[in-house]
Amino acid sequence: MASFLFSSRGDSSPKGKPRVFFTCHPDDFSRCFEAIRNDIFKTHDCTIYYTKDLNEEIEEQYKQSDLGQMNLFVIPVTLKLLIQPNRAMDSDFRYAQENHIPVLPIMMEPGLDMIYSQNDKFGQMQYLNPLVHDLTAISYEEKLKKYLDAILISDEMVKRIRKAFDAYVFLSYRKKDRHYANELMKAIHSHPEFRDIAIWYDEFLTLGESFQENIEKMMNDSKLFMLLVTPSLLEQVNGEPNYVMSHEYPSAKNAGMDILPTEMEETDKGELCSSFDGIPDCVRPDERDVFKSHIVAALSSCAISENNNDPEHNYLIGLAYLEGIDIEKDTKKGIELITLAAEANLVEAMEKLFVMYREGADATLDYRKAAMWAQRISSYYQETLGDEHPDTLSSLGNLASAYDDLVEYKKALELNEKVYALKCKVLGGEHPETLKTLSNIAHSYSNLGEYKRALELNKEAYRLKLKVLGNEHHETLISLNNLASTYSKLGDYKKALEMEESLYALSCKILGNEHPDTIRVLNNIAAEYSELGNHERALELSETVYALGCKVFGNEHPNTISSFSNIASIYGKLGNHEKALELNEKIYALRCKIFGNEHPDTLASLNNLASNYSALKNFEKALEMEESSYVLHCKILGGEHPTTLMSLNNLASSYYKLGNYEKALELEKSVYELECRAFGSEHPETIKSLNNIAYVYSELGDHERELEIYERVYALRCKVLGKEHPTTLGSMNNLIYAYHNGGQRQKAKELYDEYKAIKANK
Repeated sequence: MASFLFSSRGDSSPKGKPRVFFTCHPDDFSRCFEAIRNDIFKTHDCTIYYTKDLNEEIEEQYKQSDLGQMNLFVIPVTLKLLIQPNRAMDSDFRYAQENHIPVLPIMMEPGLDMIYSQNDKFGQMQYLNPLVHDLTAISYEEKLKKYLDAILISDEMVKRIRKAFDAYVFLSYRKKDRHYANELMKAIHSHPEFRDIAIWYDEFLTLGESFQENIEKMMNDSKLFMLLVTPSLLEQVNGEPNYVMSHEYPSAKNAGMDILPTEMEETDKGELCSSFDGIPDCVRPDERDVFKSHIVAALSSCAISENNNDPEHNYLIGLAYLEGIDIEKDTKKGIELITLAAEANLVEAMEKLFVMYREGADATLDYRKAAMWAQRISSYYQETLGDEHPDTLSSLGNLASAYDDLVEYKKALELNEKVYALKCKVLGGEHPETLKTLSNIAHSYSNLGEYKRALELNKEAYRLKLKVLGNEHHETLISLNNLASTYSKLGDYKKALEMEESLYALSCKILGNEHPDTIRVLNNIAAEYSELGNHERALELSETVYALGCKVFGNEHPNTISSFSNIASIYGKLGNHEKALELNEKIYALRCKIFGNEHPDTLASLNNLASNYSALKNFEKALEMEESSYVLHCKILGGEHPTTLMSLNNLASSYYKLGNYEKALELEKSVYELECRAFGSEHPETIKSLNNIAYVYSELGDHERELEIYERVYALRCKVLGKEHPTTLGSMNNLIYAYHNGGQRQKAKELYDEYKAIKANK
């Protein structure tokens, strides 16, 4: 059996403190445990439990009694954890998920996101990263504290909870019977009238002196001494009576407490009476009426369940079950009670449910439920505090974030604009909190594909943040990064490059040129050079990024493989398709080895191989690969996922190149319809698919339909991207040829003259 150890701040007693379970790949313990433990202890007085042997399985009976009582699982994430068999990933993490215990993954190596986010790994679960000091992000320390504040209950809240209980029972048992103790606590609380009865017991891993330290309080406050009876209760320890026999039972008897022996496993009655002088007759939990009557008799001096209809009382007792404070941890019962309080309009309870459902902490991740409670919270604050109160503004911001989680970007935009107007009025237009919301509005427009509007807002946010916060503040750098990204989406790669180079200089200065963040920015710079057509410079930088990746991460690390893939892509753009194919075959083999053949990165490599074969005119081989890729995408991501739609588009392209235009048209129309539903008809990706349909109509000889669609595409791109965007100019060029081929020479000439003027100005 895996033996548990613990660590607490200042080597203090673990009793009564929030419980954190640390588990990891066995090879990672020595480099991860101490650093993570110290970071947690900086802000939270909790107890961190772990097992002596990380290879040894935890027996099922101890999972419920030990792991089931944890408030949080902490798991350092490394490549070994994700790709090698180990108990932490294969057993401990699964147990936490199944029992809705919050999990905090801490990313200890960069570039693992694609493996990490697989459905059979951590999926959508958010992680913290102590190693990457992102210039554009809130610090790891701040994020860790905020997360722990939300999960680990405060001392003040524990005091409130303990005052809410109707009465206390002291449960005495041998440590080896811990699993029975958990069963007994559940048996007690299965009676509705005993729901609010707290149970004091020695937590596992605490020694006998913990009882001695608290014996006076126990004698004064407990209404009943419940003795858990099994054969182990009669065992001697080194020839001496065990602690229950020698200390706990005699102390309760001398104090005149009501004693209720509860038999969980058949035990010799004669030996029991001999070892425990004056012990009453045993009862069994399955004798429900007798068991209940004994407890009622012992607790007759205190009111039972008198507070059941009080929302605050339900909330506090719900938290007790959720956190396992002086009672067994029972997530289902805790959520039921907290929900009861929230439905009675207790805002504390509503806020707790919002966090639980949004973070997947103590409950199944459910963005719709999170948004529902966010809406209830904002309505409550608007009604009780008014629109301009800070709590109202904060709640509206949370609701906007909830809509973002649901990909309901229009609703998020509407709320962000409302919050911004209110913050301008209450805090002023240059307050840092107001500027954060301005950036959020820009982000919403970018999500909606309205890049020009996003650019205007990002410019204003950056200008104001420079003025108020300075050029090295993380919020200013967020805006600089957002600006670079938006310029790139708008096709102004020179401006994007300029900003990326500014970020790179800052990153080199603060973090050094081998830091993962610095390498990431250099990779972005290479991408901008490639977009500008300077593929030689892009190749040079990408090879530098790859060399740094090999040095910093190793040549089989996902980041390094991605850099290798970028090099292959650039060779393709340079027209060296044989070299691109050679590299992509190596990359595909590597990704199959590291990720398996169904991982999104592996499928991306399969698509790249198909593209290489297509460029080399082997369209049949390309089609075969695209079909395999599309089937796997549907299986893994679903038929409407954006990446699946890209794969379907690639498949359509292969049919097009093989001359099967009817099939290509059918698939392109499917992509377009799905994207209209997912993104809207004016999103750049949707317009791109509409343009592909025009290409196919051209090959089918339906020039009237072709021209009609090209006109729609050009008008949409002028509206969304602007006339000077490279993609818009491509549409203008297509339309010129369509006019010319359709006999509309004058229109073709007018549009061509406009095209030349724009190109000359650029």
